[in-house]
Amino acid sequence: MRSGQSTSSIQAVTGMLDKLLGIANRISLILVWLGGAALIFAAALTTLDVLLRKFVNFSFGGADEISGYIFAIATSFAFSYAMLQRTHVRIDALYIKLPRPVKIFLDVTGFLILGAFVILVGARAYFVWYGSYVNDSVSITPLVTPLAIPQGFWVLGFGFFVLCFIILLLRVVEALVQRDWTTISQLISARSLEEEITEDAEHAAHEIEREHALHQETANN
Repeated sequence: MRSGQSTSSIQAVTGMLDKLLGIANRISLILVWLGGAALIFAAALTTLDVLLRKFVNFSFGGADEISGYIFAIATSFAFSYAMLQRTHVRIDALYIKLPRPVKIFLDVTGFLILGAFVILVGARAYFVWYGSYVNDSVSITPLVTPLAIPQGFWVLGFGFFVLCFIILLLRVVEALVQRDWTTISQLISARSLEEEITEDAEHAAHEIEREHALHQETANN
């Protein structure tokens, strides 16, 4: 009876963590899209400013400053997406030849080091923001931007990463207790070449289906 209750409790916890990871994945995807759109805006703004300086001898000023803020904010929010989607870089030349227990050890160790490093950077970023907030610091530029505003969004990106890291860490710990090595690899190991090929093939298939549906719709109209 107790064994059955224990199994049921573990399944409930697993389901809750998987649900939280699903929510975190969706939010991180939205944030990455917003960050990408913001970077495109920054590129367009900088290009326009350069063209105006070249041909009209006019500049609205601050394009480089705004672009810097956007880049920093978009980067901090992209960390969580990269972690959850396992898009980090790994050199597989030796890794693929190692036994599975060693691979799991390296994956977990790398995951913990990554989390510790970004948390450390996030903590330093928080103190930078707090100093700017307390001292009412502004940028030494024509915009005189209150630095606590862009730095606040920058720190929020690190905060969201920490939240995602904690959820993912709990799920990894649970998988370790269960000796579920496959799940651990699926959660924190860098994508293998086979996975990337499969994903690209599925994406291509979806695009072909979409184009075919559009073609048929156009033909029917």
